Amino acid sequence: MNEREILAYLEREPALRIDMIEAIRRGRAEILYTAPDAVLLKTRGRLMLLCADTVEAGVKALEHRDPQCRGIVAHNEASRDAVTAVMPSFSHISPCWQAYYAGKELRPVPDVCEIRPFRKEDIPFLMEHYDVIRSPEYFAERIDENELFAGYRDGTLCAFIGFHDDGSGGMLEVLPEFRRLGIGSALEAFLHNEALKRGWTPYGQIFVGNEPSRKLQQSLGLVISDGEIYWMHEETE
Repeated sequence: MNEREILAYLEREPALRIDMIEAIRRGRAEILYTAPDAVLLKTRGRLMLLCADTVEAGVKALEHRDPQCRGIVAHNEASRDAVTAVMPSFSHISPCWQAYYAGKELRPVPDVCEIRPFRKEDIPFLMEHYDVIRSPEYFAERIDENELFAGYRDGTLCAFIGFHDDGSGGMLEVLPEFRRLGIGSALEAFLHNEALKRGWTPYGQIFVGNEPSRKLQQSLGLVISDGEIYWMHEETE
């Protein structure tokens, strides 16, 4: 399959597969395997992305996996079950919804905070308030790529947001005392605009069960997938 055919396959479910679509469009993906019923990619951050129509198709795709990859995102239950069958050590599973902005126009950013590139000297602040990723090196890389941003309220660093190395938007955190001021919405709109300016489709993920985040994405006009993706890695990570 050529790139056009791969994208046509993935675009059958654009909301669920937007991360794979964007990884290819942005040149951030290495294609490990393609077939009419499955696609396996590897991002530059050493993360695999799998979409397969059946468990059997997923198992076949995973014969071409990169054993050095730190994790895999399975894009439906069949893909998840294929990973479990082939890579039983990848037993930590986090289900998420995907959300993307289908518009092309820049969004108004509420004037509730000042938004600037995040500074490396403030990485300890980020580590203190964001516990999903525990790697200062990762954040330094995001800063070097101009993909991490800070929100300031009256000169006080109070929030942050950025692009992950797979291209998704995330890392959104607003300190408790600065919530309910519209800062989260402002940062999201800003990041969407950054993506659009770079020729990208803005997208991100929501942990299943995080209804406040889901409602925020809906209020911003994002399309949310009906199905779920599954972040999978070894429990020891």
